Amino acid sequence: MNSNSSYAIQKDEIDLRELFKTLIKHKTKIILITLVVTLVATVYALMKNPTPIYQGKVLVEIGEIQSENFGTSYFDNPNNLSAVISTQFKNLSASTPRSTNKLLELATSNSNKDLIKRDLNKAVSFILDRHKEKANFYSNYIMTKQIGDINIDDSPINAPKKKLIIAVAFITGLILSIFLVFFLEFLRNEKEHLV
Repeated sequence: MNSNSSYAIQKDEIDLRELFKTLIKHKTKIILITLVVTLVATVYALMKNPTPIYQGKVLVEIGEIQSENFGTSYFDNPNNLSAVISTQFKNLSASTPRSTNKLLELATSNSNKDLIKRDLNKAVSFILDRHKEKANFYSNYIMTKQIGDINIDDSPINAPKKKLIIAVAFITGLILSIFLVFFLEFLRNEKEHLV
């Protein structure tokens, strides 16, 4: 093997002792950069106080029409009714909970809990009135009803996860500082080899 290929192989090998020496040599830079990034993220997380947005939900059980000839059917198909609700009430979402075909969950979010309650009550009233009109054509039915009260979460859905932000910033700052130290060391070594 000639000396040029031996030098190329040596140059491509990674020496872990040299890497650790570089880290120890620049430990103050690594600590300083990590602390600065973590401090900036901490200030950001503590200063960020968005307007809290709360979410409210209510369940509606769709009534059944009992017919001697056609068996039991519902006043509305839950999927069709959720589409109607979505077009009637722009800030409301309607979905069918899993493994059921007669329940409809109405949900909305807002910064004002009273507006959430008002919007959900309007939607429930709309569904009940719609089904009362349909019930006029039948003699035997079980009426649509609201199940339970309107449930509004006490904790906002947009609360920042401050601990997570700080932890991610610390790890990012540490990785960034180590990368920066190795990059600067690489540039310094290349400059020395060129001279």
